Amino acid sequence: MSTQGTSSSLSSSSTTRWSIRKSFVDLVFAVWRWMGVWIFRKNEEVERGKSISLELVKEKEESSLIECTMSNQGASMSPPSSSSAPQWKYEVFLSFRGVDTRRGFTDHLYAALQRKGILTFRDDEELDRGKSISLELLKAIEESRFAIVIFSKNYAFSTWCLDELTKIVKCMRETGLMVWPIFYSVNPSDVRNQTGTFGQAFDELEKRFKENIKMVEMWRAALREVANLSGWHLQDRHESEFIQHIVKKMMEKLSSKSSSITKNFVGIESTIAKLIPLYLGFENNVCMIGIYGMGGLGKTTLARVVYDEFHSHFEGSSFIANVREDSKKHGLPQLQQQLLEDILEDQNINIRNVYQGVNMIKKRLCHKKVLLVIDDVNQLDQLENLVGDQDWFGLGSWIIITTRDEHVLVQHGVLKRYKPKVLNNDNASKIFCLKAFKMEQPKEGYMELSQEVVEYANGLPLALVTLGSFLVGRTIVEWKSALTSFKKTKGEIFDVLKISYDGLEEMWKEIFLDIACFFRRWKKDQVIKILENCGFDARIGISVLVERSLLTIDDNEFLGMHDLLTEMGQKIVRFESGGKLGKQSRLWFIKDLLHVLENNTATKAIQAIVVIYNEKKYFNVEEFSEVFLKMPNLRLLIIDGYHILNAFNRVPNELKHLSLDCCPLKCLPSNFQPKELVQLDLKWSNFEYLWEGVKLSEKLKFIDLSYSASLIRTPDFSGAPRLEGLNLNGCTNLVEIHPSIGQLSRLRYLHLQHCRSLINLPSMSSKMKSLTVLDLFGCLKISSIPKFTGIMESLLELNLGETAIKELAPSSNMDNLRSLEKLILIRCTKLKLLPRLPSNVRYINAQYCHSLKWSPALVKLSSLSQPLFRCRSYDESGSGVAFTILYHYLQGLPFCKIIDGTSTKKKEDGPITGLQIIVWGYEIPSCKHRAAFKLV
Repeated sequence: MSTQGTSSSLSSSSTTRWSIRKSFVDLVFAVWRWMGVWIFRKNEEVERGKSISLELVKEKEESSLIECTMSNQGASMSPPSSSSAPQWKYEVFLSFRGVDTRRGFTDHLYAALQRKGILTFRDDEELDRGKSISLELLKAIEESRFAIVIFSKNYAFSTWCLDELTKIVKCMRETGLMVWPIFYSVNPSDVRNQTGTFGQAFDELEKRFKENIKMVEMWRAALREVANLSGWHLQDRHESEFIQHIVKKMMEKLSSKSSSITKNFVGIESTIAKLIPLYLGFENNVCMIGIYGMGGLGKTTLARVVYDEFHSHFEGSSFIANVREDSKKHGLPQLQQQLLEDILEDQNINIRNVYQGVNMIKKRLCHKKVLLVIDDVNQLDQLENLVGDQDWFGLGSWIIITTRDEHVLVQHGVLKRYKPKVLNNDNASKIFCLKAFKMEQPKEGYMELSQEVVEYANGLPLALVTLGSFLVGRTIVEWKSALTSFKKTKGEIFDVLKISYDGLEEMWKEIFLDIACFFRRWKKDQVIKILENCGFDARIGISVLVERSLLTIDDNEFLGMHDLLTEMGQKIVRFESGGKLGKQSRLWFIKDLLHVLENNTATKAIQAIVVIYNEKKYFNVEEFSEVFLKMPNLRLLIIDGYHILNAFNRVPNELKHLSLDCCPLKCLPSNFQPKELVQLDLKWSNFEYLWEGVKLSEKLKFIDLSYSASLIRTPDFSGAPRLEGLNLNGCTNLVEIHPSIGQLSRLRYLHLQHCRSLINLPSMSSKMKSLTVLDLFGCLKISSIPKFTGIMESLLELNLGETAIKELAPSSNMDNLRSLEKLILIRCTKLKLLPRLPSNVRYINAQYCHSLKWSPALVKLSSLSQPLFRCRSYDESGSGVAFTILYHYLQGLPFCKIIDGTSTKKKEDGPITGLQIIVWGYEIPSCKHRAAFKLV
């Protein structure tokens, strides 16, 4: 055989093998892609945040976009183990050069990320006031899941940015931080190779840091490493489209992470695997599905998981929860408004009636691909006015409805209906054991008992969770006793749930019933305050209810309670009254309250009334004679949305918490003697004065008369020695504050924002030892601050913003504010001079103080620890804060050496205490970029 023939044969064989190999790879690639797995293949996909080869770099530099799939970091970077995975505070950290992009590209990207609910850190927005910026930034990087680095022309001129980038690279290696570079109006090769403006920047850096060239090399290495990651190059693309693309990719990446939520719901993955292809699918039509079944079956949980997993795939999404309850409380127009606000991301929508809402939904959403969940529907009109017909929404939309009543779905013509099954024995056992034992298997000796409880719960998730929480930590004897008790019930869901309620102490029962009847979806701290006013140990009680799975608290600190638990609590209240409204311990519907008042059926059983409605209505309590006096045990009265006329003549004196909006009285009646009252909340009222003379209210802690525009003067407070909080914000006609306020030793905050008629304040004496906040923002006629006649031990914050003060006169005795940390002077346009301030001041906001002159006697610098001055809106023509004077003043200090905004003080010189001043460069024409000076 000739050499040529051999060569030809080998070539043919090689070609055949290559063809087979290519076909096989193509097949594998297609199958994996069909299964949703992203695989890199040259010329196809490069993962965001993954280092790419030099050949690929060269190839991709010519294109406008370096494509990616946004997976994990490069193979050279080992992600942290799951056991040590950090708790993210932010989802995205933005690193950028302010002078280049702060007000343009970065601001638009930040806003777009925020609109999608992506928690994003940007240094000028998120830093806690008064803290070291550099340390706070480092911490923010450590607590972020992703970092988006926006390389722009002047990025490398900032050592601040380069230090940020170095920290980002460190976290990329140590904590698995995902990094996405964006090349904004710069060539990626200039960033990688430090040429162009990046080369110029490093030429300057090498001159400035010639004694610390290792630092420059570290910056170079960090820049190269991040620039070699796959990212985006803007080039000639429209910024709006570019930003939308980035946000979409980020949503997809975060959504892929969200699949971990299913691990908290045993058996949910198999259910979703069945639900999606059979009932929803990804076809180009509008899909409307109903999920129905008894309460406690997991309908809402299933809808929520689907929503969380897939909402990023739609142009807009909304989850309208608790439709049955909220439509009754707030009306359908408010739910229509919520739907539109969520999907259109527009908070300025105002729906006045149902018909307007229907028309707006049809017109604004008919071409949008949306994911919409309508949860807990029980009436046909709810569906007719919220989701109507399928042509209300764009092609590809998913409309998911949950209800206990299948007939409502039939009436509305919902053809696809899914009924979740109860959990099988294995999954039911896992859920129960996770609650009862904190693991998937029973503890030794509890196997048979656990199986009996699981059988009793009959596969209902809510029952399993509630019973598991009830039995956790109990002995075998207690388990057997509980099982005996279980078997005496009828096995209905309410009976099962009530077992956990019956195991509570009496105070925890009262707290549970209050929340079930009144406070679901209220802020936790607000509810705690109200319940503590009523004499309950609310903080501990709420913790107990959470532990028993009778209550939940979401990420925003709102209280949550399952519908069935809420119904059970309300059912207990009705059962105890024998069906008679006048004997109910709690009233939460206005129709029930009016029935009791109109029929004069009130009794001493009534403990609490909380009625809230979003439409203002009037009724006159005087018409109902002495009915309120028949409620001697009434501890809580909150009526919001109704104008109550002449209410105070009939309110029991044993009341502990009273909240009424829009009271029409000019003054509280003389027979109103609130001896037990802890909080008096009378916002938006017509009071000219609260009461005459001295009214003994020794337990009164909080008074809120905010936005009572007719209020002229405050009362004598000497009868309320325990007062802790006084809110008079928005009392625009207030002219006098009684001198007795200076004797309140427990007063912690005094809010007087926008009291535009107030001219002066009484002297603040040392007896006000608890006062921490004095807020006079917007008091336009206040020309001098109050005199502090003694040492104010606790005053931390003094807000004088938008007042008429010209100077902080020595007679005010500012030195007596020994604890003052925060001084707000924003828009004090007449302020010319500051005196020597207390040494502990940490933060001064003097924005827009155009007349302010700086003095070397400004602050006792020797004992300061990083206070922050903000002096913005520099005006070179004359009236602004003179940056040049400030600069020369700083240069003249003997202990201050400034080099391009950075102190040369070495760490070995000891701990640094000093003054930090930030002046944004874009407001100073002579300053090329943000200037930061630190006095040490």
